[in-house]
Amino acid sequence: MLYLLIITFILAPAYAIRFNLGFLPRNILMMWVFLVWIAFVVNVIAKKRARIFLTAVKNIRKEILLTVGFFFISGIISLFIKGFDQAKLGQFIVLFLQPISIFFIGKFFFEQHPQSKSYLLLTTYYLLALAGLYAILQYFTLLGLPQIYWGNANEPKRALSFFAHPNFYALWSAPLLALLIPDVFENLKSKILNLKSLAWALGALGLLLSFSRAGFLGLAAAIGIYLIVAAEAKIRKLIFAAVIVMVIVIISVPNLRWRFVLPFYGEKSAISRLSLWHTGVKAIKESPIFGLGLTGFGNNWQKLNTDPNLDTHNFPHNVFLNFWVETGLLGLISFLGLISIYIYRGLRPSVIPAATEPRSGEGLAGIHNLDSRLPAGKAGFRGNDIKLAVALFLICLLFQGLIDNPYFKNDLAMVFWMVLSLSI
Repeated sequence: MLYLLIITFILAPAYAIRFNLGFLPRNILMMWVFLVWIAFVVNVIAKKRARIFLTAVKNIRKEILLTVGFFFISGIISLFIKGFDQAKLGQFIVLFLQPISIFFIGKFFFEQHPQSKSYLLLTTYYLLALAGLYAILQYFTLLGLPQIYWGNANEPKRALSFFAHPNFYALWSAPLLALLIPDVFENLKSKILNLKSLAWALGALGLLLSFSRAGFLGLAAAIGIYLIVAAEAKIRKLIFAAVIVMVIVIISVPNLRWRFVLPFYGEKSAISRLSLWHTGVKAIKESPIFGLGLTGFGNNWQKLNTDPNLDTHNFPHNVFLNFWVETGLLGLISFLGLISIYIYRGLRPSVIPAATEPRSGEGLAGIHNLDSRLPAGKAGFRGNDIKLAVALFLICLLFQGLIDNPYFKNDLAMVFWMVLSLSI
């Protein structure tokens, strides 16, 4: 199952490879998850572990199980609000049914084999490095970069790596970079440069070249929270030095400098966000309790939108408005309740050792220590360490969600629930 879960994680962006098969439009990720279901059921039956699995699900913390249940129910309700159709069913499958099922499968497997979490961690490093390398190559050679992102009067040159849009790349990469913050900065205490630090740096540089302000905001917020609640003095100095270097780079590079200041000069992208939020509020007023249902914002765009300069948008690009419009109050409250639980558990004082205390390997530093059951070089996730990492992942996602759509995409939903499955 470990390899199937890792492949699921790797294939998350492959939802963009689409084809038609039977009643529903299909994509690579959707079909792969169906195969994972079959493999898991066969494995559970063959090893007579069905009762163990059900017991494990029952033993999940009640507050988490309840919020996940309410979130799933909100998806079912939203499937039928304002009518039922094939597009809504597809959205329900890829945003609720499949990722939540993988959450339960992953949680069961990782609790049975805690050392396996480290392989998903290393996979994250490799994926970020690979995507970052391709983004760097794109930016400086234009290889595989659509001409629209070569730089023009409206947009600076922007890398998108393996994704269809620079913002899609940032929505995927920034939270994963945040997930690795405790590990990568703890490693920097003992080694100035190692392969994991290099991989993270390549991923961060790729994010920088995407010129996604939402991505910058989310990752900066996660680093800032880590700096306040968990970083030792040495790490704080390293982060402070990195911030100074980054400020110098932003001021020195015209594209970066203008990317940050243009919103204050009435940039079209910034103005469009205000218009989208206004349209989102109008959508909520249409149905404040149940929302407009899945695909509701896009389906009602022509009726709600009053900005002639905007093309059709599927979401209002704000995490609170997105959930309220598509899944109603139940979806919004259950989503915020779920991430609040994980953030609280990751940042509460009993989890974070005092910044001045030496690390013993069981506290925050355990995230980079070698697990005795792993081959050399494999980093091991342990209880409190992964709680902090997941909290930073969610903090980044929330801040990105202030100006973008951090959940309502197949890959983002899948990565979201797989990361949650890591935390005990």
